[in-house]
Amino acid sequence: MIGIVYSDEDTASYNIAHYIVETHGFKPGEWKGRKCFVSGDIAVLASEEKLINSEFLDSLGFSMIYFASRHRSAAGIASFTAHSTGNWTQEAKLGGRPKSLSVAAPAEMLNVIRMIFSSDEATVEKTYEATHHGPLLETPSVFVELGGSEEALANTAFAARIGDTIHRAASAESCDYSCVVIGIGGGHYPSKFSKLAVENGYAFSHILPKYATTNTDGSSNLDMISAAIERSSVKAEKAVIDWKGLPSPVRSEAIKILSGIGIEYEKV
Repeated sequence: MIGIVYSDEDTASYNIAHYIVETHGFKPGEWKGRKCFVSGDIAVLASEEKLINSEFLDSLGFSMIYFASRHRSAAGIASFTAHSTGNWTQEAKLGGRPKSLSVAAPAEMLNVIRMIFSSDEATVEKTYEATHHGPLLETPSVFVELGGSEEALANTAFAARIGDTIHRAASAESCDYSCVVIGIGGGHYPSKFSKLAVENGYAFSHILPKYATTNTDGSSNLDMISAAIERSSVKAEKAVIDWKGLPSPVRSEAIKILSGIGIEYEKV
């Protein structure tokens, strides 16, 4: 069973999930003793916890989880985004645990990104996000988010677009990609990585942004590179480095670590 998980406390999340239920033939049902909406091998379930704290989902035996969520942006720009979960640093302010990554779903997330980019909303930003926040899960998962101002978050047409994206991704029989990779460097919204995904079929598992490569005390988090490669439903075979998006010393350290574990890298 594939899970689509939402929060009743999040307007965008609620609108996305209920659009899926009402439009795609879901009926009231039950999964592992929990009320939900079911259609075929997909269950739409309201989380009993905040989405970022919903580690209980591992106990439900889903093969894959899609989170329908709002995206918080200080700029208030309308956006469609997707990302894996986990914390790179010694802090875990938004769920999960310090320096711990969830199991990513790179192929499924690439499907989502392709569908997001194929949408015709010209005023909406479309992008991967760097890996961040909880929950910490062993079940492969991806957050699919609608972001922006309160007006954008309440926009039912935007919610419908994200709802259709999630449902299509959850219903897909296959997820084609050219290679599974991790991303290192750049900002929280890694446009170079998103372009590689859409144009070249690169399926990113985890993305380590520049701001998370060090802790507030100056210590490095590049030791997380090995976890980024391993913590994925399909192990990453290569790293992509945003060459100008990393300071030279950090870049050199990252390359040394990659060489030590036998992973090639590509500049972008």
